[in-house]
Amino acid sequence: IANSIAGSSDLRFKTNVRSITSPLEKVKSLRGVYFNWDQKSFPDKNFSDKTELGFIAQEVEKVLPEVVQTEKTAEGYKSVQYDKVVALLVEAVKEQQKQINSLKAELKKQRKKRK
Repeated sequence: IANSIAGSSDLRFKTNVRSITSPLEKVKSLRGVYFNWDQKSFPDKNFSDKTELGFIAQEVEKVLPEVVQTEKTAEGYKSVQYDKVVALLVEAVKEQQKQINSLKAELKKQRKKRK
């Protein structure tokens, strides 16, 4: 448990900055799941017995390989950097809002034609 976690994000640390392309399509390709940890197969991991919410790293990797890390071990277990998905979600919401605004304008135009 932490009160706050901050990741380095200063522009001065970055090069080759570009916008996320097709963010809504990428979000639509992700599958959120409920799951339970496999405590029996991995007793040393001290996994919780509660139902969890998240992604499957192998599925996310097909859509957003840049947010998936693979352990440098023989097992090669994968993890998702969930905090990095936020930027994608922000851009997807913005893209969706443009679509909503366009539909609103079209609807307004159609209503004016009927009058």
